[in-house]
Amino acid sequence: MGNHFVKSSLGAGLLLMFLAGIPCISDAQATPEQVIPGTDLAYELDYTATVVPAEGIARVRIQLRQPRDLLRRVRFRIDPKRYRDFSGDGELTVESGRVIWLPPKKGGSISYSVSLQDKRKSGSYDSMVQSRWALFRGDDLVPAASVKTVKGAYSRSRLRFTGPSDWSFLTPYPRDKQGWFEVVWPERGFDRPVGWMIGGKLTVKWADVQGVRLAVAGPLGQGVRSMDILAFMRWNLPSLLHIFPNFPERILIVSAGDPMWRGGLSGPNSLFLHADRPLISANGTSTLLHELMHIAQGYSAEGGDDWIVEGIAEYYTLEILHRSGTLSSSRYEKGHEKLEAWGEEVQSMESAHSSGARTARAVGILQDLDAELRANSKDVYSLDDVARRLSVDGKPVTLTRLRQVCEDLVGTPLESLASARVEGP
Repeated sequence: MGNHFVKSSLGAGLLLMFLAGIPCISDAQATPEQVIPGTDLAYELDYTATVVPAEGIARVRIQLRQPRDLLRRVRFRIDPKRYRDFSGDGELTVESGRVIWLPPKKGGSISYSVSLQDKRKSGSYDSMVQSRWALFRGDDLVPAASVKTVKGAYSRSRLRFTGPSDWSFLTPYPRDKQGWFEVVWPERGFDRPVGWMIGGKLTVKWADVQGVRLAVAGPLGQGVRSMDILAFMRWNLPSLLHIFPNFPERILIVSAGDPMWRGGLSGPNSLFLHADRPLISANGTSTLLHELMHIAQGYSAEGGDDWIVEGIAEYYTLEILHRSGTLSSSRYEKGHEKLEAWGEEVQSMESAHSSGARTARAVGILQDLDAELRANSKDVYSLDDVARRLSVDGKPVTLTRLRQVCEDLVGTPLESLASARVEGP
């Protein structure tokens, strides 16, 4: 059992328990190894956010409740230009780009203000607040954080908004009976609200497609084509679910017009689509499907291999539209021809952020990879199997990993992923 020394300050009772072999711990001195099996290691986090349209901000309060010292330190990474006015219980250190909170053992709260105006150099916005609506990401509402906890501790988190009296709010999360949004991420210990969110005077349409609960929301008067989007999803989501059966059970699609950015952006279980963006582009691809593919993938690229992630997303916009019958075979082929022409000048695929011509060339590489997989496996395997396997564990995607997954399926390296094809001169 090893040598142990018990301080007299513990008292005779604890000393007798120790000698009898009965486990006991002190909260002040608890370590992961001292946790009693079966102990509830949950701490509760209440996020409340008040949106103030006149100031373009949200005032956020994080309330922590815990039975003992489970959550011991939170380190937030912040942009000082957007986050300010920090205050809180316990010990709080505010530095440039970082906030460290040591909450009291039994819990406490921390408060701050965050600007919800995120303007691009082009003059358009990734998120913003106007007098009648606000559209933003939860990732900005609560900044990214690293935490120190007792081993095995986890949060039970929920979110509530307040704002002008005639505003309503929608997030990717379900509501409980008290009207709180239930923030649950099983793979994380510290659950913070992420994904696209919207508030204001809204138009909202709901639908259920093969077990997926869909919501399309936008500000009134912004020309959001909710019914068109839902019809598009009914046609095409089943084909996507065939490739990615672990697709989220809830999806929120938010939309607005200018001055929001005129494109699409995905987030956890949610996406933004500009109100004027076509559901199908002239080359046969779809921004909406592209962003849905990113949600389905659940992974990002490592190093300069972003072409793989973006290429798979773009490849399947054509593929899914064709499989669902939305695109005819002739238009499907013309779509591939247009992308091939667009990407023919690209030599090296390496890039931290693939877009435009590089992503177009990636589609051609992946089309050849699909054909080679089918030929080498006698149609047992295809790119569907590769895309599905890459999404299983959420690990970053690299060219090395892509090659390994393909070789595991067919037992041989594939020419479509040869260095001369993807790495350039």
